[in-house]
Amino acid sequence: MSRKSSKPFWAKNYKKAAYNRQYYFKKKMQDKFASVAIMFFGGAVIFGWLFPSHDHAHKSNITPISPKSAYAANSYLNDTSSSNATYRPDFNCSSDHSKDSIATMLCQNSEAAKHELIFDQTYYALRQVVGKDGWKALKQEVGTDDTILKECLDSSKSTSPQNIPQADPVCYITHMDALTDKYKSRLYGPSLEEASRPIEQHIALQNDLIALGFLGGDAQADGVYGESTRTAIIKWQKSHGDNDVTGFISDEDADKLSQEVEKIAPSGSNLQSSGVAFSAPEPASNSSTHNDDSQSGSNFPYYLALFAAICAALYVFVKSMQKKAYQATWDSVSKEILSQKLNLQIARTQKLTTDQYGTLQTAAWVREINYFMGTRIEGIIISGINNPNLRQKLRLNAINLVTEVASDPLPVNTGSTAYVSNPSVFDTRMSPFDYEQHCALILSNAGWDAHATQKSGDQGADVIARKGNVRIVVQCKLYSGTVGNDAVQQAFAAQNFQGANGAIVATNSTFSQSARQVAATTGVILVHHTQLPTAAEEIYNRTNDQPILSTLL
Repeated sequence: MSRKSSKPFWAKNYKKAAYNRQYYFKKKMQDKFASVAIMFFGGAVIFGWLFPSHDHAHKSNITPISPKSAYAANSYLNDTSSSNATYRPDFNCSSDHSKDSIATMLCQNSEAAKHELIFDQTYYALRQVVGKDGWKALKQEVGTDDTILKECLDSSKSTSPQNIPQADPVCYITHMDALTDKYKSRLYGPSLEEASRPIEQHIALQNDLIALGFLGGDAQADGVYGESTRTAIIKWQKSHGDNDVTGFISDEDADKLSQEVEKIAPSGSNLQSSGVAFSAPEPASNSSTHNDDSQSGSNFPYYLALFAAICAALYVFVKSMQKKAYQATWDSVSKEILSQKLNLQIARTQKLTTDQYGTLQTAAWVREINYFMGTRIEGIIISGINNPNLRQKLRLNAINLVTEVASDPLPVNTGSTAYVSNPSVFDTRMSPFDYEQHCALILSNAGWDAHATQKSGDQGADVIARKGNVRIVVQCKLYSGTVGNDAVQQAFAAQNFQGANGAIVATNSTFSQSARQVAATTGVILVHHTQLPTAAEEIYNRTNDQPILSTLL
């Protein structure tokens, strides 16, 4: 695949981005001035209402809250607080971790700690699957895979006087997500349903087990399902007479457990555990008048209340502006990521490899993510947000979305029956000629008159395609390894022999550096086979002197 383009992304969009920054800056300033004016006007009204000449005698009109209303309020508070949850790792952060950069980073970075807990979900589910006899081997395998995290230590930065290298949270999250995908592929049925559940629901279900008395009241609901939680799950399943006691909380079990807790939650005995207390107001004073001395002496609290109200309004205003800017920037970031979904899927498939020992190699995929972030996302974030903390939050969320989008598999036939090669459905097991026919079908569906040429002696052209006055040749390489420069030279020779307007090498794999160098000098386009229509259209537009909008890597 080629990253060539008429101009780099940042150069093409620099003027537009600068104009947008100026426009949004003016718009924000206008909004700020308008809001400040409204607040001062409101403050003046409040000040006049609180002035000493105003009658301070007010009658209380507060109705005591019933237990049922109290439970509803508790549920609301718990729901809203979960959206701003802070995550801690699965070890004690109060201990001394000054010599462990990754542990220090996990105690300081909530998002990184969250992804560690997500990995724990998969690990402890797999631990339950393999049983006690497989614990040791599983722990050793995870320890071996954890060595890849050394790549996340930046020796140019230090976190202590001992010059301990600083850990990069973005790198750590990327590696942990890749390891989670690796181990999750071994799960199935209830274990996979449990491991795929959001960490917030994991914690909520542990709290449900505590509320029902199956898990000790002193247990900590942290989303990690260790031995005590597994024991509690088994007890709960046995209490319902389940024939299949797995120790996993399937989706069906999760619904059943939540409904069981909801049935007992409104009872008065459980209100104390919610952490929210309600009390009836005290009766108002019978005195409705005050003498002038007491009235003048009570002015200060009202002035203080006015000052606090203005400060609170300013704080809410600033937060509101930051939230609007954050949401607008995130919309632009997510739009860009989703528009590049196919390219990210292809890149992840090519960059995530396994060495001869079976160890997952993620370094190339991490570099690809950093490259994508630096060239496509960073400019959007910098132009939209000034707050460093919000910028970092956007970067982490963007990394998460990139990982999620890229993890969606490319179309592939994974049937468990005896495989039969079919040109209309791509599969790595298909025959080379069927792969050539598959490439021809892709071009045909895009409006080209294309056909495969095997055994017809067309001097290296696997596919010949025509559209109007444009003729192209395609070399199709169904590889499990890296495509070298021989394929590029063959495609270039076929172009000259056929008198074609352009040549393409299509593969399901990736290209060597030497292949890219030869392609750069010969003009041959290197693509994943799913990008054939775009590459062919680029040659068509170039031949007919039409503008080229390249989206190839």
